[in-house]
Amino acid sequence: MFFGIYSDQSENFLTPTNPKIGDDVIVKIRVPKKYGEVSGNLYLLTKKNSNKYKHSPMHLENENSLFWYFSTKFKLTERYIRYHFELNFINHNKKIKYDSRGVAENRHIEDFVIIPEFEVPKWAIGAVYYQIFPDRFHNSDPSNDPVDGEYIYDGEPIKKKEWNELPHPTKGHTEFYGGDLKGIIDKLDYLKDLGIEVIYLNPIFVSPSPHKYDTQDYEHIDPHLGVIVEDTDNLSEKYKVRTTSEKNLTESDKLFARLVEEAHKRNIKVVLDGVFNHCGSYHKWVNEYKIYGENVGVANDQNVPESEFFYWHKGEYEGWWGYKSLPKLNYDKTMLVWKYISKIGEKWVSYPYNADGWRLDVARDLGKNKNINKTFWRYFRKIVKKANKNAVIFAEDYESPKEWIESLSWDGVMNYIGSMDPISYFLTGTEKHNDEFKPELIGNSEWFIMHLKWAWSQLPLNSKYISLNQLSNHDHSRWATRTTKKIGRAHSSGHKEAETGIDWDIFKIGYLMAFTLPGAPGLYYGDEIGLAGWTDPDNRRTFPWENLNEKTYQERLIFTKNMIQFYKELSSLKNGSVEFLKWDKGFISYGVWNKDEHIIVIININETPYEFEIPVWISEIQDGILKTIFNTKPVKNKEFNVYNGVIKGNIPEKCAIVLQKL
Repeated sequence: MFFGIYSDQSENFLTPTNPKIGDDVIVKIRVPKKYGEVSGNLYLLTKKNSNKYKHSPMHLENENSLFWYFSTKFKLTERYIRYHFELNFINHNKKIKYDSRGVAENRHIEDFVIIPEFEVPKWAIGAVYYQIFPDRFHNSDPSNDPVDGEYIYDGEPIKKKEWNELPHPTKGHTEFYGGDLKGIIDKLDYLKDLGIEVIYLNPIFVSPSPHKYDTQDYEHIDPHLGVIVEDTDNLSEKYKVRTTSEKNLTESDKLFARLVEEAHKRNIKVVLDGVFNHCGSYHKWVNEYKIYGENVGVANDQNVPESEFFYWHKGEYEGWWGYKSLPKLNYDKTMLVWKYISKIGEKWVSYPYNADGWRLDVARDLGKNKNINKTFWRYFRKIVKKANKNAVIFAEDYESPKEWIESLSWDGVMNYIGSMDPISYFLTGTEKHNDEFKPELIGNSEWFIMHLKWAWSQLPLNSKYISLNQLSNHDHSRWATRTTKKIGRAHSSGHKEAETGIDWDIFKIGYLMAFTLPGAPGLYYGDEIGLAGWTDPDNRRTFPWENLNEKTYQERLIFTKNMIQFYKELSSLKNGSVEFLKWDKGFISYGVWNKDEHIIVIININETPYEFEIPVWISEIQDGILKTIFNTKPVKNKEFNVYNGVIKGNIPEKCAIVLQKL
């Protein structure tokens, strides 16, 4: 009952969308006229009076043939405000409450939140990302490649592999392929042609691993990705010379500055990966392998001043999750760590490097106290934004980030809760590592909608639109492999099995959903051509540039280009309102709209065609014609006539279509 009531924090229902203290704020709610006479109140809850709502009557601002639009205005004077609506349906003698999850029945209220002075960069709203794992993307400079046995890592001599070899199922973290920053520079035109707007780089600072989540030196780019001017043939000294030579470090930093400059020339932003919860045991504060001298670092002398930078237990520094190679940084004891890490954050978004922001690795884990965690990230964000007001800061987080966003700690998150998890389960039933299969979730529209509405309620204001929607990345299995619905990993199932049984129809539908649901859609390098792979390390296969012209790769590449192009032409897909219209087992439809556009997305993952009747009036379409503007497979019907706010039609099996009101 009472379908069609709607409000959100898009510009359709909140003005301004980045409110500041002292602003006049207008909030609106839409109510279908068909339910008869109605009156409404806005329930405001301020931080200073957090146990008592203030009732503010709403007035009728405008109307059309379908809806009444109620609004109220107030001046923003508090640090933040929570609100929800109460509607009194007089003809039905019924009162309902509406919050950030929709009509609230038999559950607690999940208020909308207004956060004064919370502003995200406009460029980041709905921006198209491309994540690059640098060692595996493109090798343009063989002179900086790691060499066999250059050093010992995790008890193994490192190995340089041929580009077309697959990662070892258990030793991938000791293998290098030679991808570098020059390789990225050389492929910027490819990315521009693909339609990419932001590059998100996995860590590029000095580190002994190919993944570089064990930082050795935050202040410089790793010469193995950058430039090696000074070198030696002495294998026992080679790694030390390469990673500590001032000439190598300076030239590598300059190369990164050039990468950003060249990207900016093409209107492509560059976001860095910040690994600040822990460093690596090679770091000079630890210096386990004596790269920086015999008496430097806590591994060689526990009385050095840097000992307070770490947590200690029974005479040993603590490693993150018990890994001694990942010493956990102590944010609870000294401001020196706060200031140092924040300076690093500031440095790389400033001249001459000019990066466009940070992705924060395991951000919730930093420190050991939640309040200190949130306070540090607020401090870090403030310093970074002061240096570059247009820098974006989003966190790796797998749960609700609401507390951190309300605390002005992050702009947004890697959107696991609102993209990767629900889309993966709805389309494949497969968990993001291919470690678990839940067939009961395949096509379970009720679960999907409920989960997404909860996820959106946890992302206040524009956080919802700048959070990164991915289906693959360096931590999880490739989306193509997840469509096989298999449980497996490279060491148990083998590489080939990851490529067998891929459902390309579902693959395409998944990406269309990631591009049409709220967030900043992102590809993991190679997703545009459907690279396969189990979870780490198999998800880090090299990009097959030599085979890129193969027919199957080209077909997938064309699909991706067309999808990105259609997405970028529609402003509503970046920050419009979204509402679900009609759903069934294996079938779902939703509308996306702003003041200029009305889009309908229809998805059928069943093995048979589906006859539908969709109430598009819920997305503010009363009449006219809807034209097909994108589809994942051929469809017969290209246009649909709207009668009394409803369209009827047929969609093929395992197909998604996008319609636009003419």
